[in-house]
Amino acid sequence: MLSFIIHYNLYIILAIATIVSFVWLTHFKENLRIKWYAALIMAILHTAIGVVCVKLFAVFEGLIGPGETGNLSLYGGVFLMPVFYFLGAKIFKRDVKMVFDVFSFPLIFTLFCSRFNCLINGCCIGQIIPGTEVRWPTREAELVFYAVLLIILDRKVAKKRFDGTVYPIYMLSYGIFRFIIEWFRESEHMFGVIHISHIWSVLSAAIGLAFLVYLNKDRKKSKKKSAMKRNT
Repeated sequence: MLSFIIHYNLYIILAIATIVSFVWLTHFKENLRIKWYAALIMAILHTAIGVVCVKLFAVFEGLIGPGETGNLSLYGGVFLMPVFYFLGAKIFKRDVKMVFDVFSFPLIFTLFCSRFNCLINGCCIGQIIPGTEVRWPTREAELVFYAVLLIILDRKVAKKRFDGTVYPIYMLSYGIFRFIIEWFRESEHMFGVIHISHIWSVLSAAIGLAFLVYLNKDRKKSKKKSAMKRNT
């Protein structure tokens, strides 16, 4: 039994991520205007598309940067999955802000599971702490980061006041976190002392911040319009 779990650990972890995504989406099925079976289909597709995204981005990293191509790059999920969220919202005529807020949790949880898989497989390790034989617990730190973020964003989304800020908050915070943690990780994709993930981290934080500023301005503009209508 143990050997089976070890051999198929990635599939088991992805199955768990899919189940959690399904439960989460069914909680918001009225907002998404879907049936339970549609939530199941969406959860399966979400996991499958996410796997493709992180694999494609890993190949992309291997083409543009030094070092060997990795199997997965979690930034593939960060940058590519929003494209599917936006297209899905537009095609099925759902509120874009609501879709991004709702689907942020399944994505973050799936990435949490992916990083947990790294812990099992012994990849994506930290550098050795100088003067010791112990490595920096970078994977463990990232798992803690995801767990804290999931708790915070879960409370925000649970209020069902969809303002579109959940995903930008994730991009901003994750970009900052990964930029710091990358200094303590081993990486073959390097430009001198800079890891390629440093570049993605800055880009992620910049995009997240830009969208938060935009949404804040849009919210203030909407409040002004509402106030003007009440006064007329």
